[in-house]
Amino acid sequence: MILQRYMDLPKFVSLLQTKSIYLAKMAAFDDALEGGLTVSDFFKVSNAPKTFDFALNLAWPSYNESQDEREERSTAAHKAQNELRERKFETPFGVYQCDEAEQLFPICKQWLYVSCWHQSPHECSAMWKIYGSDKNSVCIFTTVEKLMASIATSNLFKNIDFREVNYISHIEHEFSIDPISPFIAKSKPYTFENEFRVVAWNENIDLTMNSVNSEVGALLGVKLETLIDKIVVSPYSDPWFKNSVKQLCNELGVSVDVIDSEIRMEPIKGFYDALSHLDKLV
Repeated sequence: MILQRYMDLPKFVSLLQTKSIYLAKMAAFDDALEGGLTVSDFFKVSNAPKTFDFALNLAWPSYNESQDEREERSTAAHKAQNELRERKFETPFGVYQCDEAEQLFPICKQWLYVSCWHQSPHECSAMWKIYGSDKNSVCIFTTVEKLMASIATSNLFKNIDFREVNYISHIEHEFSIDPISPFIAKSKPYTFENEFRVVAWNENIDLTMNSVNSEVGALLGVKLETLIDKIVVSPYSDPWFKNSVKQLCNELGVSVDVIDSEIRMEPIKGFYDALSHLDKLV
């Protein structure tokens, strides 16, 4: 599977100089639904619906309730309370009481770090405009296999995972039992991103003791010679930009092809125009 990463010049320079990809803290993402629960998953995880049912059906006596009925209701209420206290939900950071679900589940995004990649064998005009919005930008091409092989041993993260993003309706969808599932899902309007993610975290973080993460992101070391297949320069870049990218790669010891964007191709207007592209048909 071919992956792409669109970035402006400062981010590209940082990649080459630090030999690291940047992973953003998930809590900093704009999409408020990302990493959130669906309707059905909220009902599974939260104790609020069951507490409401308890209050409605067990907490108060019914009209003309007999002694036997009162004792039966009291026994059922006691059992229901114990079941509520014992209910737990799973996160990438361990298992917690469902009483704390609404408070703790959003905190997961404080401690999950993500690098986002676009899946496609071809450039995407929309991705250039959104993520390569600076005219002097680049797109790095790689594959899933090379991305995985390029990740160096990290002292920062105990857990590193590689996942395709699922595009869902947060009203209709129900997540699998995999605790990372809510954090590799986005709402359907973002389907065009066709995203693949590197997700990193430390499973030993105690969410009850660490509600805020002051870091905005983290660097994850990579082997550049393994990671980068080719570099494509933005179709909107200045004429000097391509040579500058080549020179920068040479100076930093990165041997890779730097090519023009397909979007920059001129229309075929005559025989010699067509002939100049003939070798690409083979």
